[in-house]
Amino acid sequence: MPDENPYNAADSVRHHGYAAVEGTKSSATPYCKRVIAVLEVYEAVKPVMSYLNIPKLGYLYFVYDTAKLKHEQAAALIQAYGQ
Repeated sequence: MPDENPYNAADSVRHHGYAAVEGTKSSATPYCKRVIAVLEVYEAVKPVMSYLNIPKLGYLYFVYDTAKLKHEQAAALIQAYGQ
């Protein structure tokens, strides 16, 4: 959730390769940027923000580590989250 501490999502990106963020564009985008800022201290982590349109959920924003996952892999994990 966008009002949560960004360190929880950053830990998820570091350990699992991605973190899903619920919320509208106006709330999720700044939160994703905060998560990416937290991850800047880790040289091995290459975080980026993306989004997918998930059936029944709408747009779901997420941050993923391009050093661990390709966009297609992260998208598949996010799709599975929505089911």
